[in-house]
Amino acid sequence: MADAQSAVVIVKSGVEGAAVWMPVIQTLAGGLLAAGVAIFVNRQSHNFAREREEKAAAVRVRNEKLAAEEKLQRERYFIATELIFMLEQFAEGCAQVANDHGEDNEATQSEREPTVNYPSINLTGVSGNWRVLSGLMMYRIRELPVLQNEAGRAISHASEHSWAPYHTGYFRERQYQYARLGMKAVILAMRLRKVAGLPETRLADTEWSALPVLWKGWRRERHMRTQEANINKQEHESVLP
Repeated sequence: MADAQSAVVIVKSGVEGAAVWMPVIQTLAGGLLAAGVAIFVNRQSHNFAREREEKAAAVRVRNEKLAAEEKLQRERYFIATELIFMLEQFAEGCAQVANDHGEDNEATQSEREPTVNYPSINLTGVSGNWRVLSGLMMYRIRELPVLQNEAGRAISHASEHSWAPYHTGYFRERQYQYARLGMKAVILAMRLRKVAGLPETRLADTEWSALPVLWKGWRRERHMRTQEANINKQEHESVLP
């Protein structure tokens, strides 16, 4: 009987002790749960904030890229417009030279003289940004004044070995050199129009337009030079032992 009473007392003491610790346990459990929830919410908030920042950064980069492309296109359009009119005006002048067979002057012993002057192209006045063009395009355009100087030397050489009164060799060289220059200028202008999204050139609209005139003059002279080279080759071979 005493043992039973002792057991009851022990159980009762254990229950009373558990009852004493229950609020503590509940408080600790609630604190841990609240801490876990707080950590989860904080982590989710951080993830959401990072995603928003990444999306905002992506939008900003895309907008900056679009703005840069629009600026590039505007600058390319501007310098292309400048250069196209320069090149096509130069090509028109070249076509006049390529089609100039001269006229007799009024001297007692008349000689054939040119009727048109050489065109000029001055690229120093271009205000656009050259760097928006491709390196090859920029090189080809800036090369034109150099090629014109070379053409001038070839024409001067032909003039020294051209005989009065018709100066046939001089006029042939003059027409050929400026047909070449004019064709280069037209081709460059056409490429610039394509790059800038501009309409096609009107220098090829009719048979009297600049491009057909230039092409005709260049092709005629190339044919004559090929024939002369073949004749010279045959003559040279005929005198060889």
